[in-house]
Amino acid sequence: MINTSLNKELGIILPNTNRALATVLKEATPKEMEAVLKDKDLKSVMNSLLKESGVSSDSNKTLLNLAKNNPTLKDLGNITSTVKELLGTLKSEKNSLPIETTLKKFLLDIKELSEPVLKQKLENSGVFLESRLKNVQNPQVELKNMLASLEKNMLKSEMPGAKLLAQNIKELLASPTLKEATNSALLQTPKDSKSALVQLAKGVENIVSKLSEQLKSADIITTKGFEKQLLKVEHLVSQKMLSADNFKPILLQEALQQLNAQMTQSTKPEVKGLFDALIKIVESLKVVTAENMTPKAALDTLLEKKIPQEIRTVVDVLKGAAEKVDPLFSKESAALVSKLTQLTTPQTLATENNIKEILSQDLKSVLLKAGEEIAKSPHPNQTEILKHVDKLLLQIDYFQLLSHLSNSSSLYLPFSWDSLEEGNINIKKDKNSIFYCDIDLKLKEYGELKLKLALYEENQINIHIYSDNSEFKEIVKESIASLRSALIESQITPREIRIFDTPKKSSPYETAPREIDMGFEVKI
Repeated sequence: MINTSLNKELGIILPNTNRALATVLKEATPKEMEAVLKDKDLKSVMNSLLKESGVSSDSNKTLLNLAKNNPTLKDLGNITSTVKELLGTLKSEKNSLPIETTLKKFLLDIKELSEPVLKQKLENSGVFLESRLKNVQNPQVELKNMLASLEKNMLKSEMPGAKLLAQNIKELLASPTLKEATNSALLQTPKDSKSALVQLAKGVENIVSKLSEQLKSADIITTKGFEKQLLKVEHLVSQKMLSADNFKPILLQEALQQLNAQMTQSTKPEVKGLFDALIKIVESLKVVTAENMTPKAALDTLLEKKIPQEIRTVVDVLKGAAEKVDPLFSKESAALVSKLTQLTTPQTLATENNIKEILSQDLKSVLLKAGEEIAKSPHPNQTEILKHVDKLLLQIDYFQLLSHLSNSSSLYLPFSWDSLEEGNINIKKDKNSIFYCDIDLKLKEYGELKLKLALYEENQINIHIYSDNSEFKEIVKESIASLRSALIESQITPREIRIFDTPKKSSPYETAPREIDMGFEVKI
């Protein structure tokens, strides 16, 4: 059974809860332990580890070095292989175990990955379990906060029915369930009244239904799709995109045509007044693309005609029009309705629901539960199954330990990839909000591959690719144009994409200050 604690001490990096740390300390030589302790006892070092999350102490650096070079931990292999081994053992069972379903979902092929799925798999990788439990919220508190924000918007609205909606929300907020809702209730035995939750869910569903009906009459410029298209156009004419390498006139032409198609659905006078200007801009782009100019010549021609400046003016007018809409149709109201839709049943409003959801989906949690159940059962393959479960838990502990000691997020690749032997990701953030991502891969056919990414100013990216395989480097060179276009399509500006031989030293970002909060605790 897992007992969560919401205090700030990080039990995950104590030797009795993190077996990776226990292994490092157990196998350290006297000289290595002397470097760790430095005239302190082990208890003092552990206390400093707890208090210095975010501080790169000498003890942390020494332990990190020991962890990375520990023979037992280095030879653990990758988590995907261990999962496959465990699934192979489970197949011999007559009756399938619940853990088998979770592991099969975990082994999703890389070709089937999408951005939302990858995000979910990283969240449920086990590395963030205790952090998520530490920061979990009572869904009733979440509901209370959302309703309070929505009530403010309805009170500011001049739309018919908005004031009545505000009154409905006020009455719901006054219900005993929401008035008494606190996050401290998570640490107590749930006392939710089923009938009260049913009534609360009906109230939320009623508000969502009424608001959803109102939002159907919203102008196109208030929708998420229109905002996304507007941001795409704005990105394509941003100052840092106006270079021969990054400027894509065809992409810009297509984006403007799609924006124009959406604008025809608007009833706003300021939007209708932009049609002629936008048509002229698109015609200018068509001329440039039809003449097959070089990117530099096309850019120079459009700059001379001040086309990017005219597009920015159109974007600014549209953004201004979107900001002036009635609060009922604002982006915030639409987002709140979308979130409220997830809280329209008694089950999703139960105090312990968010905790149950985390524990049922997180790989580490599922493994801990399976380990307890299998240890008490008469399974014929009990020893073999428990061996693989223990190995997986040790591998996850190892990534949690690396994350804490390096004050970063150290992750394994939570998907199946036949071309991969080993792989891991390390994400760091410095005090200037620059994110560094190191991806270390060992490919079956091409050997070691290192990717160093730096993301800054929200959407500017530098990419350094390191490999000693000449064949692979040629493949990368041929694909750089496609990579650049894909990044631009995703509204990320590639400032630098370079290929190097594999460096002998550690990551060039290793010395950067890091500020990623990984505070969590678990007691087993």
